[in-house]
Amino acid sequence: MPWKPSWGFGKEALFRALAALLDPKAPWGLRRQGLCLYAAFLLGLQGGVLLPLALLLPQASHPLLWALALAGAGGLFLRAQMALREESPLAPVVAVGLGVGLFFFLGVMGLLLRPWGLGLLPVGAMGFLHLLRRSEGALKGPGGGPGPGP
Repeated sequence: MPWKPSWGFGKEALFRALAALLDPKAPWGLRRQGLCLYAAFLLGLQGGVLLPLALLLPQASHPLLWALALAGAGGLFLRAQMALREESPLAPVVAVGLGVGLFFFLGVMGLLLRPWGLGLLPVGAMGFLHLLRRSEGALKGPGGGPGPGP
Protein backbone atom coordinates (compact mmCIF):
# COMPACT_ATOMS: atom_id res chain seq x y z
CA MET A 1 0.00 0.00 0.00
CA PRO A 2 1.54 3.36 -0.99
CA TRP A 3 2.29 5.85 1.74
CA LYS A 4 0.08 8.94 1.89
CA PRO A 5 0.84 12.04 3.93
CA SER A 6 -1.15 12.18 7.16
CA TRP A 7 -2.07 15.85 6.73
CA GLY A 8 -4.08 15.16 3.57
CA PHE A 9 -1.93 17.11 1.15
CA GLY A 10 -1.30 14.84 -1.77
CA LYS A 11 -0.34 16.04 -5.21
CA GLU A 12 -3.99 16.22 -6.23
CA ALA A 13 -4.91 18.37 -3.23
CA LEU A 14 -2.08 20.79 -3.97
CA PHE A 15 -3.14 21.17 -7.59
CA ARG A 16 -6.80 21.49 -6.58
CA ALA A 17 -5.99 24.31 -4.15
CA LEU A 18 -3.84 26.13 -6.70
CA ALA A 19 -6.48 25.72 -9.42
CA ALA A 20 -9.17 27.03 -7.05
CA LEU A 21 -7.09 30.15 -6.55
CA LEU A 22 -7.83 31.13 -10.15
CA ASP A 23 -11.55 30.25 -9.96
CA PRO A 24 -13.62 33.03 -8.35
CA LYS A 25 -16.53 30.60 -7.81
CA ALA A 26 -14.46 28.11 -5.81
CA PRO A 27 -14.98 27.88 -2.03
CA TRP A 28 -13.18 30.59 -0.08
CA GLY A 29 -11.31 28.11 2.13
CA LEU A 30 -9.83 26.29 -0.83
CA ARG A 31 -8.86 29.56 -2.52
CA ARG A 32 -7.24 30.76 0.72
CA GLN A 33 -5.31 27.50 0.94
CA GLY A 34 -4.08 27.97 -2.64
CA LEU A 35 -3.00 31.54 -1.89
CA CYS A 36 -1.06 30.41 1.18
CA LEU A 37 0.63 27.63 -0.82
CA TYR A 38 1.58 30.12 -3.53
CA ALA A 39 2.97 32.55 -0.93
CA ALA A 40 4.91 29.80 0.86
CA PHE A 41 6.46 28.63 -2.42
CA LEU A 42 7.55 32.16 -3.33
CA LEU A 43 8.92 32.84 0.15
CA GLY A 44 10.88 29.60 0.09
CA LEU A 45 12.29 30.43 -3.31
CA GLN A 46 13.26 33.97 -2.30
CA GLY A 47 14.67 32.78 1.03
CA GLY A 48 16.76 30.22 -0.81
CA VAL A 49 18.27 33.06 -2.83
CA LEU A 50 18.76 35.38 0.16
CA LEU A 51 20.80 32.85 2.14
CA PRO A 52 23.71 32.59 -0.34
CA LEU A 53 23.51 36.33 -0.94
CA ALA A 54 24.19 36.86 2.75
CA LEU A 55 27.61 35.32 2.19
CA LEU A 56 28.32 36.98 -1.15
CA LEU A 57 27.12 40.57 -0.82
CA PRO A 58 29.64 43.00 0.61
CA GLN A 59 28.70 45.65 3.13
CA ALA A 60 27.98 48.91 1.29
CA SER A 61 26.59 51.43 3.72
CA HIS A 62 25.68 54.67 1.93
CA PRO A 63 22.93 57.19 2.71
CA LEU A 64 21.54 57.01 -0.83
CA LEU A 65 21.06 53.26 -0.46
CA TRP A 66 18.83 53.94 2.53
CA ALA A 67 16.76 56.32 0.40
CA LEU A 68 16.61 53.74 -2.40
CA ALA A 69 15.49 51.05 0.04
CA LEU A 70 12.68 53.17 1.46
CA ALA A 71 11.54 54.50 -1.92
CA GLY A 72 11.60 51.06 -3.55
CA ALA A 73 9.74 49.44 -0.66
CA GLY A 74 7.14 52.18 -0.68
CA GLY A 75 6.67 51.80 -4.42
CA LEU A 76 6.21 48.04 -4.21
CA PHE A 77 3.78 48.38 -1.31
CA LEU A 78 1.68 51.01 -3.11
CA ARG A 79 1.65 48.95 -6.30
CA ALA A 80 0.37 45.95 -4.33
CA GLN A 81 -2.32 48.09 -2.70
CA MET A 82 -3.42 49.31 -6.14
CA ALA A 83 -3.54 45.72 -7.39
CA LEU A 84 -5.89 44.81 -4.53
CA ARG A 85 -8.29 47.60 -5.54
CA GLU A 86 -8.83 46.02 -8.95
CA GLU A 87 -11.86 43.84 -9.53
CA SER A 88 -9.82 40.97 -10.96
CA PRO A 89 -9.70 37.37 -9.74
CA LEU A 90 -5.89 37.55 -10.04
CA ALA A 91 -5.53 40.70 -7.93
CA PRO A 92 -4.77 38.78 -4.70
CA VAL A 93 -2.16 36.67 -6.51
CA VAL A 94 -0.46 39.78 -7.87
CA ALA A 95 -0.54 41.48 -4.47
CA VAL A 96 1.03 38.47 -2.74
CA GLY A 97 3.71 38.29 -5.44
CA LEU A 98 4.51 41.96 -4.92
CA GLY A 99 4.55 41.38 -1.15
CA VAL A 100 7.15 38.66 -1.56
CA GLY A 101 9.07 41.00 -3.86
CA LEU A 102 8.93 43.63 -1.11
CA PHE A 103 10.38 41.17 1.39
CA PHE A 104 13.14 40.13 -1.02
CA PHE A 105 14.02 43.71 -1.97
CA LEU A 106 14.27 44.82 1.64
CA GLY A 107 16.25 41.67 2.44
CA VAL A 108 18.84 42.43 -0.22
CA MET A 109 19.03 46.08 0.81
CA GLY A 110 19.33 45.01 4.44
CA LEU A 111 22.24 42.75 3.56
CA LEU A 112 23.96 45.60 1.75
CA LEU A 113 23.38 48.05 4.60
CA ARG A 114 24.32 45.73 7.44
CA PRO A 115 24.58 45.76 10.41
CA TRP A 116 21.83 48.38 10.89
CA GLY A 117 20.17 47.51 7.60
CA LEU A 118 19.19 44.07 8.88
CA GLY A 119 16.32 45.89 10.56
CA LEU A 120 14.77 46.12 7.10
CA LEU A 121 14.13 42.34 7.10
CA PRO A 122 11.36 42.47 9.72
CA VAL A 123 9.88 45.51 7.98
CA GLY A 124 9.71 43.50 4.75
CA ALA A 125 8.18 40.54 6.59
CA MET A 126 5.51 42.76 8.18
CA GLY A 127 4.70 44.31 4.79
CA PHE A 128 4.37 40.85 3.25
CA LEU A 129 2.12 39.59 6.06
CA HIS A 130 -0.07 42.68 5.77
CA LEU A 131 -0.46 42.17 2.02
CA LEU A 132 -1.17 38.46 2.51
CA ARG A 133 -3.92 39.24 5.00
CA ARG A 134 -5.44 41.87 2.71
CA SER A 135 -5.24 39.42 -0.21
CA GLU A 136 -7.10 36.78 1.79
CA GLY A 137 -9.86 39.31 2.37
CA ALA A 138 -9.90 40.21 -1.33
CA LEU A 139 -10.51 36.54 -2.18
CA LYS A 140 -13.94 36.87 -0.59
CA GLY A 141 -14.88 39.55 -3.09
CA PRO A 142 -15.71 43.25 -2.75
CA GLY A 143 -16.19 44.29 0.85
CA GLY A 144 -14.79 40.97 2.04
CA GLY A 145 -12.82 42.55 4.83
CA PRO A 146 -9.36 41.55 5.96
CA GLY A 147 -10.28 37.91 6.47
CA PRO A 148 -10.04 35.85 9.62
CA GLY A 149 -6.99 36.01 11.83
CA PRO A 150 -4.17 33.49 11.63
